[in-house]
Formats: sequence, structure tokens, C-alpha cells
Amino acid sequence: MLEVSPMCVRSGYCCKKAPCVFGSVTSDTDQSCKFLKGDALGEYSCGKFEEIHAIDPTYFGAGCSSGLNSDRQLVLEGRINEDNNDQ
Repeated sequence: MLEVSPMCVRSGYCCKKAPCVFGSVTSDTDQSCKFLKGDALGEYSCGKFEEIHAIDPTYFGAGCSSGLNSDRQLVLEGRINEDNNDQ
């Protein structure tokens, strides 16, 4: 049976940690993906979404199912503030 990833909540969690196979690091000292767009938790998006979605429409949302993604619950509960944002 095909397992479906949870809905993306635009936490940017994975992209802030490291780029996917379609991305690229921001710099030698910043390992986040340079294609991460947005300024706040719950507002992030992928700058390569259209390109990736055309190749694999099921690609996004895997990071939202990660047990390490503490940002997901904050977005879902609407508890977003600068103290919870690791930008």
C-alpha cells in the first residue's frame, strides 16, 4: 500500500537543515537550501516547486512526517512566534 505523506505546512524544516536532490546549499557555512523562499515559519515554500512537481507530484511533504520536525506542530497549533522560529 502506498503511504501518503502528511500535508505540507510550509515549515521549511527540511530545507533549513539541508537541500534535497533538486536543491543546493546556500553557502559553505549555511547548509540550508538556497531555493527556500519565505520569511517565517508557516510561510516557507520551495523555489523549485513547479520543476519538482512536474517530475514527481508526490515528492513534497516527507519532511512533515519526520519525528524530528518540531516546527510542524507549532504551525498546526498556530503557535508561531519569533521565539519558536530558528531562522
